[in-house]
Amino acid sequence: MGYLILAILASFSISLLIKDNETHGADTEVVLASNYLTASAVGWAFVLLQPAADAGGRLSISTPTLLLGLGGSLLWPSAFYLQMWGIRRYGVSLAGSVARLSLSIPILFALLVLGEHLTPVTALGIAGAFAAFLLLSPFRKAATGKADPGGQAPGKIARAGTSTRIDRNALWYFPTLLVVFGCVDLWANLFNTLAPGDERFVFMLLIFTVSGVLTWGSVLVRRRPLYRGSFLRGLLLGIPNFFSTFFLVGSLRAPRLQGHSAIVYAVYSAAGVILAFVAGSVFWKERLTGRNQLGVAVAVAAVALLNLG
Repeated sequence: MGYLILAILASFSISLLIKDNETHGADTEVVLASNYLTASAVGWAFVLLQPAADAGGRLSISTPTLLLGLGGSLLWPSAFYLQMWGIRRYGVSLAGSVARLSLSIPILFALLVLGEHLTPVTALGIAGAFAAFLLLSPFRKAATGKADPGGQAPGKIARAGTSTRIDRNALWYFPTLLVVFGCVDLWANLFNTLAPGDERFVFMLLIFTVSGVLTWGSVLVRRRPLYRGSFLRGLLLGIPNFFSTFFLVGSLRAPRLQGHSAIVYAVYSAAGVILAFVAGSVFWKERLTGRNQLGVAVAVAAVALLNLG
């Protein structure tokens, strides 16, 4: 359970740092690229300090580890770009909580592919987690009588006294966020299922090193200015970015939680929602509606049920 708590805190730290970066106007691309410098450096340190995989002292990389590492290097930057855009537009509370709806993908994988079974209590807890996320749904309508905030039609004004259409950006953004984050979360369980456990550091090293190459390539091609503040903020972000994956992989392999990945993902997601909403309300004064508050309360109850199960 210790690994799971640390994974939740590391993931929560990522949301806080991203929100702080957006608040201070840090360059998203530079932050993202420099974060992978720290994450890959930590990965290299773990790999070099790890005992050699074979008697000859050579580093072994199996095909599943190689493929999953390279696939993850495409998913991780995509998830960060999406999360940064969403936090800027919708706030840390909504973007952070809906990203946790992605738990549906690894939970379905656990139930349908791995054949995991749920007790009635844990099933109720997972159902409560989904109910909480629906209560926190950001698919809200734009303000009446004002320009469309989505920027789809800058000059188009709603008629006075009538409700405007649903935010069209939300219609594509949140489903995309859900799928991408779901695949990111699932990746740890795919590694645990398909690849040798002693290659976990190589797996993470591949993800963060190749991600760094891709994102720095984008920065150079687009000739983004390298502001010192953005660069340093990215270096700091790389620490929780690495350890959120490290601790999630560790929690899935923990003896007490092994074979219960559906519970791990549900606790990880619901606890993350609670922390995201509390932080958004306390530090950035993001307004919580009555529906939001009910969603947080249901999430708390869901975590309690999952721990009882």
